[in-house]
Amino acid sequence: MTARETPVQILEAMSPEAQQLAKRVLQLEKEYLHVKSPSLLTPKIMEAAKELTR
Repeated sequence: MTARETPVQILEAMSPEAQQLAKRVLQLEKEYLHVKSPSLLTPKIMEAAKELTR
């Protein structure tokens, strides 16, 4: 990763599993950071990571 890479280039360089996890994390952030329960975000990210590693 270099300072000149775009987010799209970084995502394209990731494995399919890492791409899936990154997309899920972004989805969770949208769901939980913009509502009144941001404290649920970290457990949900951990849960998503565990699902993808099974």
